[in-house]
Amino acid sequence: MRGKGALLELFRRFVRPGWRADMVAAFFSGGLRCIAPRKNVALENLRQAYPESDEKWRRETVRKCYGHLSWMVAEYLSLVSRPEEVLSWVISAEGKDILDELKAAGKGCIILAGHVGNWELLAAWLAQSGYPLTAVVRNPDDPELAELIEDYRRRSGVGTFEKHFIMKEAVRFAKGGGFLGLLPDQAWNSSGIQGPFFGRSCFTAAGPAAMAHLAGVPVVPVVSYRIAPFRHRVIISPPLPLRTEGDRGDILRENTLRMNEAIEKMVRISPEQWLWFHRRWK
Repeated sequence: MRGKGALLELFRRFVRPGWRADMVAAFFSGGLRCIAPRKNVALENLRQAYPESDEKWRRETVRKCYGHLSWMVAEYLSLVSRPEEVLSWVISAEGKDILDELKAAGKGCIILAGHVGNWELLAAWLAQSGYPLTAVVRNPDDPELAELIEDYRRRSGVGTFEKHFIMKEAVRFAKGGGFLGLLPDQAWNSSGIQGPFFGRSCFTAAGPAAMAHLAGVPVVPVVSYRIAPFRHRVIISPPLPLRTEGDRGDILRENTLRMNEAIEKMVRISPEQWLWFHRRWK
């Protein structure tokens, strides 16, 4: 194993909750602040999403974002070796009865999440809690790194569909009682649905709305926020009120925008725990 994969595996073997995790998080935080990847992109995104904010708040939010990502790495690498420990790291799970009732009834659903909080830890918590989760992912372009991360997810009990999978497989999975994890908060091309996100027009993939419509399953917003290192709060909201009747194009548009609204609400609760570094509004 070489390159990024070797470095990641080295940290995984070293890290544990406690002083070792502190060291790993400090290492990544220092590197991110020094290199400051996409800092200007994040500042501009924050300026337009929060036009009432001042420069000091925006810079502080970006600084916290770097710290958040650093702790994501330390936490996730810690849980790969001991995935069952994630159950104790989530100190509260509001709305868990919603998922329990779906599972008990053998009904599938779409878990609507975003790149908010520690989404990899959230997926591991869902899997370790006994929910039949398979997440739609986009693996890194580096084949070796992609294989390693896929192995990490398997160890955590998380199944995956590659982002360019056949939609009918995902629909069949959800229809059969599976919990399909989707994170549709990244930029999309002009083939998607155009509409507002933080008051700014952008394109969003129509796939999640199409899968929900075809599978006939509820869309349940789920998010996890870090309260402190290795202490998280999961919030499971009631299923979104989706449109089911009428023109298919109108159904997809309206339901996609409702998903956007749900994710925006997640971000506004803790903006420093979202990925402001990508060009969502390109």
